[in-house]
Amino acid sequence: MVNEKRARRRGSAAVAVLIAVALAAVGIYSFWDDWRATPHTTSDFLMNTFVSQTVYGKNAQRAADEVVAALSGFEDDFSMYRENSPIAQINRSAGVAPVAVPEQVYQLIATAYDYCAQTDGLFDVTTGPLSVLWNVTGDTPHVPGQQELSQALELVDYRDILLDPEARTVMLRRPGQMIDLGAIAKGYACRVAGEIYRRYQVGGAVLSVGGNIYTYGKKPGGGAYDIGLSTPEKDRQHTLGTLHADGMVVATSGGYERYFEEQGIRYHHIFDPRTGYPSQQDLLSVTVVAEDGALADFLSTYFFVAGSQAAIDCLDRSEFSLILVDSEKNVYISPALKDQFALTSSDYTLAAP
Repeated sequence: MVNEKRARRRGSAAVAVLIAVALAAVGIYSFWDDWRATPHTTSDFLMNTFVSQTVYGKNAQRAADEVVAALSGFEDDFSMYRENSPIAQINRSAGVAPVAVPEQVYQLIATAYDYCAQTDGLFDVTTGPLSVLWNVTGDTPHVPGQQELSQALELVDYRDILLDPEARTVMLRRPGQMIDLGAIAKGYACRVAGEIYRRYQVGGAVLSVGGNIYTYGKKPGGGAYDIGLSTPEKDRQHTLGTLHADGMVVATSGGYERYFEEQGIRYHHIFDPRTGYPSQQDLLSVTVVAEDGALADFLSTYFFVAGSQAAIDCLDRSEFSLILVDSEKNVYISPALKDQFALTSSDYTLAAP
């Protein structure tokens, strides 16, 4: 009888071990199943910039295709240059009548308005008249005369954006005013992509939208995603350093990609709403690391215009981290990035704030 009980206990223990092994195997299989499918990569020209992504997992292709479709629709919704976009309609109706817009468009304009208010207008999304006047990325870029510059600058004031949340309408107070969401839309696109990746339960993804990099989920094989940051030079052929970033948007602003030269002077596309000229501060590039893409995009533009001291004063902020490169080739980083960023270029120096 005793032997029989012992046999039963040994049998029960053996069954328990088998069940535990089976559950562990299911867990392992489930983990590796996320990576069994071949990674799906896309490369497109969307939102007036190059967009590429690599998505890992069994739903990689479906998720990637939906991201491309969503970002293709962004141009129709957010571009001031698309004739029938809500933004173009708002700009055409400036000083005349409010325009009803889709929920997504309204929410992004409302978010942009809040960012403008937080910076007292140093970040301003009504710089559309300046973008059109300078035409930096167009066929006929030129340095405007003082009179036409003054006229365009007079139209820049985010406080003239009139929002009606109940009717979901947007209106600009004065004729000739224009909204330009170029400094925030690409970061917002990363947020939307993240929602798509999450819905399809992909294993991981890396998305590049212009100067914005978004990492989602886990890197195949473990470890952190490594993002190479280019030096802020014209050819951008050299690497400034490497950043480890998981589940973050890395947004970089600088005057080295979109610009034209006239009489030996470079004029880039990031305008200072106080002067109407491209920002002439002492930063070559600003990189912001944050969970929210719209925030990262906005801050990279704001600090580039505000200058190095304003940015250095915010290195310890908890909701975002910064990598700053000034005109003397000094590199400043937030303490939170101490173990995540490695400077690799010998032409630049890590500096203490």
